[in-house]
Parts: sequence; C-alpha cells; structure tokens
Amino acid sequence: MICPICGKDLKIFVSTYDVPFFEKILLTSISCECGFKHADSIVVGEKEPTRLKIKVRRDNLFTKVIRSTSGTIRIPELGVSIEPGPASQAFVTNLEGILRRIEDIVRIAMRWNESDEIKVKRCEWILKKIQETIDGEEELTLVLEDPFGNSLIISDECFKERISEEEAKNLKTGDIKQFLPSVNFIT
Repeated sequence: MICPICGKDLKIFVSTYDVPFFEKILLTSISCECGFKHADSIVVGEKEPTRLKIKVRRDNLFTKVIRSTSGTIRIPELGVSIEPGPASQAFVTNLEGILRRIEDIVRIAMRWNESDEIKVKRCEWILKKIQETIDGEEELTLVLEDPFGNSLIISDECFKERISEEEAKNLKTGDIKQFLPSVNFIT
C-alpha cells in the first residue's frame, strides 16, 4: 500500500484486542516517513447506530470517552459539532479532553476571524462557558452519535439510545474505506 501524500510504501499495523465494554476491537495504524498517519479502531461485529448523552460537570470530567472515526460530537448549549472527515481518527480521552479540544479549535477560529467582532464575541462566549463548566459553575450536555455504534462513553450516568436508520444515514462517517480495500486482515 502506498502513501497518498508522497507515494512511498506505508507501514501498516493491524491487531485485535479484547476490550471491556466492546468485546473484540480491530486496531489499525497506517504511517509513512513523510508524516502521514491514520489510525482507526473498529468494533468487530454488528452494532446498532447509537446516540449517547451525558451531562458534563466538574465532578465527572474524567469520564472516559471513546470516539470512533465515525462518531459525531455535539454540545447543543454551545452550538458546537465535531463531525468526522476523510482523515478522521479514533481517540480515547475524557470529557475534559473533549472540552479542551473544542477550546483549541475555538481559539484558532478567533484568530482566523479577528476582524469580525460578532464571531470573536461568539468564540469568547463559548470559551467562557467551557471554563465555567470546568470550574463547576455550569453544566453542558455532550452528545455522541455514531452510525456504526462504535463510540462509547463509559459511565453509569450516560444515556444510550438507538437512533433510526434515517438519522444514521444523515450522519457523516468519515471516509475510512479508502484505507481498507488492500489491507488483508488476519487475526
């Protein structure tokens, strides 16, 4: 398999792991000496499309979150959505980690829009609400939707529901299939 950036051979790592809450997971990592990389975790087997919801508070900021390459994260109170794109990578973090990722993105958006006072004020408001949540003054709702059911929030406080096929079709999934056709998965 060759690198889509520089055309050199890619290093491919494929492994399976038994993970609590997930059964068996297929982990793939593709990298090149030019710096290109792509990682994915795929739950082996069929899962239902899911929507996970949790209130984010100071006392649960360390709650683990596993976002697959197909997971969409939303925080409705902030009007924030993080949708998977073609280079989407799976990650494991906690609720605070997601808030910090959003902070980083909002700070970049502020710099890009520094001449637009309305957008800067909106960014400042989002940053303020995130900090108030971390400080225990506010609560936010985190929604994690996955059309393949491969994302997870590990908490008894998490509400999980199946989403309809129609809702699942409307979610972005990223384009992980571009990396999979020529990989022979042997476990």
